[in-house]
Amino acid sequence: MNSFYIVLMRFVKFLFLVFMDFLSDSSDEEKENLKGILFTPDGNGIFERLKSPYICFRCGRALSDDFGFCTDCLSRPVFFSLIYARHITVYGKKQRQFITQWKFKRNRILAIPAAEKIFRAYKENFSELAVVPVPPRKERIASAGFDCVNDMAFILKWCFRLKVLSPLIRIDSEEQKYKSFAGRTDKNRKRYALKKNSKIKQQAVVLIDDIMTTGGTLEECAALLKSAGAKEVYALTLFYA
Repeated sequence: MNSFYIVLMRFVKFLFLVFMDFLSDSSDEEKENLKGILFTPDGNGIFERLKSPYICFRCGRALSDDFGFCTDCLSRPVFFSLIYARHITVYGKKQRQFITQWKFKRNRILAIPAAEKIFRAYKENFSELAVVPVPPRKERIASAGFDCVNDMAFILKWCFRLKVLSPLIRIDSEEQKYKSFAGRTDKNRKRYALKKNSKIKQQAVVLIDDIMTTGGTLEECAALLKSAGAKEVYALTLFYA
């Protein structure tokens, strides 16, 4: 990682600490938690890697043995256009609190540790591939005032010098968290589309998102990217549920 960008991010974090008392309506406990996320190596345990050395080749979930595929990928496969997905860690209590602080408490500074961890995982799993952020619902942007995944992509582009493409748009308004597995993976219900005249010239690209649950979102986006010209599509998320 370029030392200039490390210094730059540390400076941004320092500015956040200076102005936090004036700009944040968070409690003292929440502020201390934010400091821990920003300044501890694993973000107060939020980005701590799982100890299992085995993962599913397709969905990236942790396995208890070296069989290669999880039972979900064998019994009800979701990925066909997407080659495989990788993640930093499983979605649990600490990760849920992090997402709440980031998305719903509007602490946009948390895009910095998220982007740092995503970049490290990107370097471990991919090389020189363009990054494509998964777009949110318009209602989500309207209520929050920002898109956390796009913030992460912005940092990846301008601080870590990755190539970022944005050919996708969200066309429905339904929240995924209220849907069943069948609803999330229903290929007849279109939730995303390509922007007009979008063409992917890169041989391979990496989708990025905050959380993978069933993988239905990543698969739908991967199918669109392949129709636009990408030969291979991978995915990388902060957490998996």
